[in-house]
Amino acid sequence: MTEPKMDLTKEQSPPRYLVDKFRKDDKIDGRRKTSFEEYHNGQFGALKETDAEVYGLIKKEYQRLQNNIELLAAENQCSPAVLAALGSVVQNKTAEGFPGARFHGGCEVIDDVERLAIDRAKEAFGTRYANVQPHSGTGANHIVITAVLEAGDKILGLSSEQGGHYSHGDAVSLTGRFFDVENYYLDKKTFLLDYDAIRDKAVKVKPKLIICGASAYVRTIDFKKFRAIADEVGAYLLADISHISGLVMAGAHPSPVEYAHFITTSTYKPGGPRGGLILMGKEYDKNIKIQGKDMPLWKRIEDTTFPGVQGTPYLNHIAAKAVFFKEMLSDEYRNRQFKIIENAKKLAAVLADLGLDVLTKGTDNHMVLINAGNSRQGLTGVTAQKCLEECGITVDKMRLPYDEKAPAITSGIRLGTPIVTRNGMGTEQMQSIARLIDAVLKRVEIISETEYRINSSFREQVKAEVAGLCDSFAMR
Repeated sequence: MTEPKMDLTKEQSPPRYLVDKFRKDDKIDGRRKTSFEEYHNGQFGALKETDAEVYGLIKKEYQRLQNNIELLAAENQCSPAVLAALGSVVQNKTAEGFPGARFHGGCEVIDDVERLAIDRAKEAFGTRYANVQPHSGTGANHIVITAVLEAGDKILGLSSEQGGHYSHGDAVSLTGRFFDVENYYLDKKTFLLDYDAIRDKAVKVKPKLIICGASAYVRTIDFKKFRAIADEVGAYLLADISHISGLVMAGAHPSPVEYAHFITTSTYKPGGPRGGLILMGKEYDKNIKIQGKDMPLWKRIEDTTFPGVQGTPYLNHIAAKAVFFKEMLSDEYRNRQFKIIENAKKLAAVLADLGLDVLTKGTDNHMVLINAGNSRQGLTGVTAQKCLEECGITVDKMRLPYDEKAPAITSGIRLGTPIVTRNGMGTEQMQSIARLIDAVLKRVEIISETEYRINSSFREQVKAEVAGLCDSFAMR
């Protein structure tokens, strides 16, 4: 089949949005070079012209975020500066490998971008090593796990049903499929970590890696105790601080840097772009034996990152991480982390005073866990999530420790305060939000574990109050 020939003598018409932008410019000829600012400022004009459907959906999501109270503990809100880096020309670059040792040409600029992100991450967290290439927090965990373990080696971690994360060893995850995973558990009465029981389990199973950190745990984690347990049984310690990394960085939660061999986190939960991060403290250059040869841990992590687990890094995300790590170093960011906890404590206290079953009677971090079934007979996590969302309040259903409900139903809900705090809300607004949550959960008509009805006039009344709050505290 003959390929169609291009007539290179004909000038190509410029995009409509550029024609409109430069209509007064006599140089519209299809070859005019735009400036850096012009090129990037035209992005949404280009999207609107090229794909009005996607443009419209993005606009709807923006409006949803502006008009709902977002109480998702696993979400945050990045700055316009971070968004700008994500949408920049850096996204076009392919650069497998690490700065100074790439598999592609033309990497001088993006090497500087990645080095800047690394230096800022190390400064923010007080570490000796940072790897900014992981595509996600889960990916960061997989890199560490496959770097130090062989198939069949033992991992000891908190199960996802107890508040851990599936990448720590769930059967459906890579870690559960290729490694021998044992779990430690929360105390059945207090729902707190029982360090004596964890130590006993570690002595019994002798894991090669212990994972601490959680996606649904509201109290302070004692990393020093975890390291003592790891040392006793000769295990590496991985601290997954994805949910609390912003708090850790600001000093609002104790840091694992002096204790864990490896620290992992997502970068979006603390308020940055999508992505992951691997950090190491003083033991970054400790040797590990690989195929009979000694290798420093940092080199093993990098070799496992590429070509071991993932390919080309997302350079636009790394640029956005660099922007975010600079934001983390600001007084405004640090101070906000303490306000996040202050708001969570107030939200938990008011909800408990209103009669809801708040796990552990409060919180030490950004998160509040509520047993919906204990708060009202017949209520489940999924019905609580759905009826609140219908009224403009977004939360997560959450399987609680020792939950007897199916994962799709759950007994609990999880609330978080990072987004509302970023948008300027304080303890006064937390009281208002708690009262709205309580009112909805008490007024909803429960039909079954998954079905409910809510009075339309009451729903509109709550939505109006939600809208009033959101109008006063718009996205920042």
